[in-house]
Amino acid sequence: MLAGRRTLRWRGESAPWLAVVTAAGLPEHHTKPEVARRDDDPAGQRDLALGEVPDRPPEAAAAVMVMHLRTIAVMPDDAKGVSTRHSELTLEEIAELLPGTGEIMASVGECWWKCAYAARGGNWPLAAYFVRRVRSLQRKLAVVRPKYAGDLAAFEDEHIDPALAACDAADQKAFDRVFAAATDKANELHVKWAKPYIRWTLPDEPPKDLEMSGQP
Repeated sequence: MLAGRRTLRWRGESAPWLAVVTAAGLPEHHTKPEVARRDDDPAGQRDLALGEVPDRPPEAAAAVMVMHLRTIAVMPDDAKGVSTRHSELTLEEIAELLPGTGEIMASVGECWWKCAYAARGGNWPLAAYFVRRVRSLQRKLAVVRPKYAGDLAAFEDEHIDPALAACDAADQKAFDRVFAAATDKANELHVKWAKPYIRWTLPDEPPKDLEMSGQP
């Protein structure tokens, strides 16, 4: 872990005496380092520069407003965290707030239900949209629960991609075949991952919150 620290100085105009120095690996010859701005709003931007406080009497140095920024790269592990308007959160606490398998798969089930009825209604753009939503959700699950990553990648290749192809072709027979095979495979994976009590079935009723028909 690097022990260096970067010094961020607010200044209204250029100061010739401000020397850019090595800080956390910054080479001395790098005289104009770029400093990331908080936003792109010109009214909210300030003139920032990396530098060090030059040797000067304490009373002169006290008149200079200096802020120290510690980046993730130079902080000790126990200091990593994020400050919000209400509290400070560690990375571990933030990780605990991420949606888990149950929350993600509940969303997957809802999207899978809606894509089936959109396909039955001939609304192929909507059906494809929900298949893509399933793909996106499962990719997120692979990140937060990497033990499932291999099975999810195979499921995408073998079932999600063919479902999208059927939607693009507006092929109802192909879609029904792919949908059934994908549902069976999902339930097999529930058994594999010690959750045989979860068996997804397509609801008898279509969703009420969206128009499933492809007709205007």
